[in-house]
Amino acid sequence: MKTILFHGPSGCGKDTQANLLVEKYDFENIGTGEMFREMYMAGDIDAIKAREYWNRGKFVPDDLVYKMFGRWMDKFNNEKDWILVSVVRSANQIPLLDNILKERDRKVDTFIHFKLSEEKAIERMSLRWVCPSCTTVFHELYKKEKVKGFCDKCGMKLEQREDDRPDKIKIRLEEYNRTITPILTEYRNRGILIEIDATPSIEQIHSELIKALNL
Repeated sequence: MKTILFHGPSGCGKDTQANLLVEKYDFENIGTGEMFREMYMAGDIDAIKAREYWNRGKFVPDDLVYKMFGRWMDKFNNEKDWILVSVVRSANQIPLLDNILKERDRKVDTFIHFKLSEEKAIERMSLRWVCPSCTTVFHELYKKEKVKGFCDKCGMKLEQREDDRPDKIKIRLEEYNRTITPILTEYRNRGILIEIDATPSIEQIHSELIKALNL
């Protein structure tokens, strides 16, 4: 089974591309963002601690992330292809992920890095709104809701996440830029790094992704 790792700055569309692979190719989409949100809503004490970092626009400490992630990964079908979204956020996390995958007889087969400028990232994220009930995400430019301000699926009033505000986005991008180089170096040295321009439309990016993965 394939294990593909997606990474890129906030707003690059990695979650959208992961969801398209789930719909078209029956991948399992495994991300720490969803893990933090769902475990937080369930009252998990580790997720509550993680939320404190997340709301400040900071990355959650490695030991806390992987304390949660081993439990989270058990929810998914090990017989399917996997997409791991933003699971490695620092070079120190690479061996932690390797160990968790090894326990499941897997390894990272391909590392996809979606490239996006800071200006574009801020534009995309600051126009994003989310349903607090079903977590469906909408965007003022790319995915508008049918009735402004309300979720298409469940009718709840949409909210903007605290970490999607421009000042918080800048903090996240600064942290991203500080950590990305050694991550790219490691996966480039393994011969599994593929970089994709995330500036074009969702459809164009998806076409490039399909080619890169030979799907």
